[in-house]
This record gives sequence, structure tokens and C-alpha cells, in this order.
Amino acid sequence: MLRGASLKVYAGEFVALMGASGSGKSTLLHVAGALDRPDSGRVLFRGESLSDMSRWSRHRLRNRSFGFVFQFYHLLPELNVLENVLLPAMIGAPCWMALIRARPRKAQAMALLAAFGLQGRLKHRPAQLSGGERQRVAIARALINQPALLLADEPTGNLDSKTGRSILDVLIALHKEQGQSILLVTHDPHVAQHADRIVTLEDGRVCES
Repeated sequence: MLRGASLKVYAGEFVALMGASGSGKSTLLHVAGALDRPDSGRVLFRGESLSDMSRWSRHRLRNRSFGFVFQFYHLLPELNVLENVLLPAMIGAPCWMALIRARPRKAQAMALLAAFGLQGRLKHRPAQLSGGERQRVAIARALINQPALLLADEPTGNLDSKTGRSILDVLIALHKEQGQSILLVTHDPHVAQHADRIVTLEDGRVCES
């Protein structure tokens, strides 16, 4: 639970969010990404209050401006790698328009997957991939709509150290080479040290940054 937490993330910044279990890290991430609404206070994105938006406007903002990467991937098992990555580009269109709407993004999806070393896995389903490959697919999916902010919740927490490092390298490259803004939740100080700034949550409050 958050208790008066206040956090500002600047464009092009990589912020690591740390704290003990139950300190409010994931809650803050979900509130920042318009997945949850706060009971009080305001969440501003580019000067606009998310609380003042209609439900549809928040959905559209979340789809177009935020990319989400979670610890457990959340890939759809019935879709192949390319289809999973294209999924955010289909959201909001009628069923008969979904594939047409996603078509312009196909080349971009294939380029992302190639950059992540997955060009040979386009037709594979998630069950046929390693944990590290699944997480790279999840990152590509989060980037397909070119989000202003990438929100990552323990993206290396379910991986062995070598694979986790490869995922961290992907995130570092996105930040340094493309200026991607990132808000990353982690309990690992070795992961956090690569961020521009470390923010610590304690009992729902930002206690240092």
C-alpha cells in the first residue's frame, strides 16, 4: 500500500525502484502505468491528470504510451512469437480489423525480434522457448507501440543469473542507445546500480532517491 508516495520520472531517465516485499513497489508501478487508480492524489503524464480521463482514454493512453514487462511474461500460449509481439498493435480494433491494423507494425516487430536474437523463433509458441527468450519476446511486445515509458516489474526475477544479465543488457541498451525512459522494480542491487537513479520505498513511502 502506498502512503503519500511522490515520484517524478523524467523523459529519457532510467529509474530503479527498490524496497522490501510489501513496500508498495508493484502498486506504484501499476498506478504510474494507469493499471490501477489511486484512492487519493494525482498521477500526471505530460502534465495531464490520469484521474480526470475517461476510462476509454486511460485504456488508449496505456496502450499507446506505456509498455509493460512483467516477471512472468504473460505471453498468450495459443499465439506464436510474432503474433504475441503484434498483440498491442491490434488492441482497440474490431476483430475483423485487428490484423489489418497490425500489418504496418509487422516489419517493426520482426526488426525488434531480430535485434533480440529471435529471428529464428517467429513461428514458435511460448512453450517452445526458454525463459530468457520469453522475456525478450515480452520486451519486444512492450516496445511495439513505441511507448514513452517502459514499466518493468522484476523482469529478471524469474531467470537464472546469466539469462537475467542478458535481459538487463537489453534494457540498458534501450536506455543508452535509444533514450528509452524506464521505471524498473527490482530487489537486486546489482540490477539497480545500472539505473540513472535509485528510489527506495519503505512502508509505502519514498524514503530516498
